[in-house]
Amino acid sequence: MQLICCGLRICELCSESKLKLQRQCPFCTAPGIPEVKYDRGFRRELESLSLKCPKCNDQWFGLFTDLPVIYEQMNQHCLSDQHQNCLIQFIKTLIPQTSQKHSNLALETLLDEQYRRMLTNYIEKIDSIVQEIDPILGKCSRLSSEGQQFEAGIQEVRAQCVKFKESFDKNEKLAENINQILANMNKLLHEIKSMSMVDLKLISSDNTYKFKVNILSIIDNEQAVQSEPVHTSQSGYKLALSCSIYLDQQNHARYVSISFIILCGEFDTILSWPFVYPVTLAILDLTKAKRNIEYSIPWHSRTAPLHQPLRNQNTVIHIERFCSVDTLIKNRNSYLQDDFIFIQMHIDFMEPGANVTFDKDRPMITEDSIQRSIVTNIATK
Repeated sequence: MQLICCGLRICELCSESKLKLQRQCPFCTAPGIPEVKYDRGFRRELESLSLKCPKCNDQWFGLFTDLPVIYEQMNQHCLSDQHQNCLIQFIKTLIPQTSQKHSNLALETLLDEQYRRMLTNYIEKIDSIVQEIDPILGKCSRLSSEGQQFEAGIQEVRAQCVKFKESFDKNEKLAENINQILANMNKLLHEIKSMSMVDLKLISSDNTYKFKVNILSIIDNEQAVQSEPVHTSQSGYKLALSCSIYLDQQNHARYVSISFIILCGEFDTILSWPFVYPVTLAILDLTKAKRNIEYSIPWHSRTAPLHQPLRNQNTVIHIERFCSVDTLIKNRNSYLQDDFIFIQMHIDFMEPGANVTFDKDRPMITEDSIQRSIVTNIATK
């Protein structure tokens, strides 16, 4: 049957049982109960079909329109030798296939057993591998955690490196500033050196200068200690004192040695030479008794250490046996304060040595004679 609305082919039973219940075409959705008609084109196609034996496939029986006559011919054909031979050949082809299937089944059973054993072995091996994998996975997890910690540490180190670089850059700039400051200071120092000294260390108003010395340190180190330069005035003489320890190998004794030094000053060219003022050196007694250990340096106009310095300083006037170390130690309450002694230098500007009258026949006082005189005087004391 064929639908009038859309031309679709359907069977006659469906058209009679189902289409009558529809309100529209189920295929093209045309409204109303679908109308059908006989499909003459389809019938012509059926009538033109030819029929053949499904087994022989080469015997033609006729057209579909002659089907009642063909039934009788088909029955005769099925009983013919040709058709029977085709059936026998068909059965022969089926038998090897069936036996092959049975043999294949046995082989498959054997192979299944072998495969089962192999799979069992593989499963056992896999189980052992899994057991080994579990701790490995634990280690991997731990390593991953440690890796994350290391990564965090690396990030922290990187941050610190960035801070260090920033600090280094700041320090580099600071170093440049310091170098600039040092250059300015050197320039200023050079300017100061080129200027006249206005803030000098001067002797006190009573014409004395006191030199504080750690005598025990000198005894232990066996090294001389020199005072800072001191000036008699802003444009006066430049002097210094020195203290050391003298070892008398012959008498196995130690002595405090004090030296008087005339240094080269800026105003030496306008000063009177030789230095004609009496100088008295003393180790001060710190108690009320005031029993100072004193010595006056003898003066003579021809003594080289008292003339104008030609170099940085004159030859030292050295009193090597000024006082016995044992005397100071025994009387430490009188002369020592916290291991320090106080050496005083007094210059008498009221009695210059130039006004003293000397005997022309008196031998010239040299540095050696001064030293011998000092040694003799100290030994007498």
